[in-house]
Amino acid sequence: MGLLLIVMLLQMLNSTMIDNNNNRPNAPIIAFIGCDGAGKSRLSVETAQLLNTKRKTVHVYLGLGSGDLGRRIEKIPFIGPYIARVSSRKAKKTRTPGTNIPGLLTALVVFLFSCKRYWAFKRLLKAHHDNIQIVTDRYPQAELAGCCDGPGLSAGYTNNPVIAWLVDVEKRLYQKMADVHPTVVIFLDVDLQTAISRKPDHNMNLLATKIEKTRLLRFGGAPMVKIDACQSYDNVKKQAFSVIEKYTNEKVS
Repeated sequence: MGLLLIVMLLQMLNSTMIDNNNNRPNAPIIAFIGCDGAGKSRLSVETAQLLNTKRKTVHVYLGLGSGDLGRRIEKIPFIGPYIARVSSRKAKKTRTPGTNIPGLLTALVVFLFSCKRYWAFKRLLKAHHDNIQIVTDRYPQAELAGCCDGPGLSAGYTNNPVIAWLVDVEKRLYQKMADVHPTVVIFLDVDLQTAISRKPDHNMNLLATKIEKTRLLRFGGAPMVKIDACQSYDNVKKQAFSVIEKYTNEKVS
């Protein structure tokens, strides 16, 4: 099993990635980012569906899905809350800067979630190579570790050589993804009050951290437009469509 994992990793690292040169296909990549509750999932899906009526467009979810998985586990009778609590505590410790990564199993789980994201990104790249327009919900970045769709293992430290190897491989995977710049990043910005009102089942402190950290991201200098997502959905959608028309030269509405 360990040998199979190593072979898979080497194949991923040696795979061809799109670079930012003149040979890059002209199909736009439109990335929606923002804290939970900003509306990026709904808006990215609707945008992709509308654009697909005019030009072949696919929607790609680039999140980990770990938060939703944790909430589903928590609903398991009797043992669910305990398992979710322990898992959340270890994952949080792993992603906290300056803390020791709590064991190989935890590191491997975090790493495999990152592999899941990388495989989704490879599907994006295949579509992009085929000159298909892309709309994403979230986008990986290599600027901040432990949050906001960045590397999950790089924030902590370890003396375990196997975990250290996983940290290095994961960091390189994220850098490969981050090197592919979107045509435009649409940042749906919300305040904490709005986010928690829309996502009452989410942890308030975690939402606050996501809001703060997301505002620091620059995505390697890719064009980024911030929209106040505390507004009504229709207003946000209108502004987002205007941004897309500007960067793709294609009428959306």
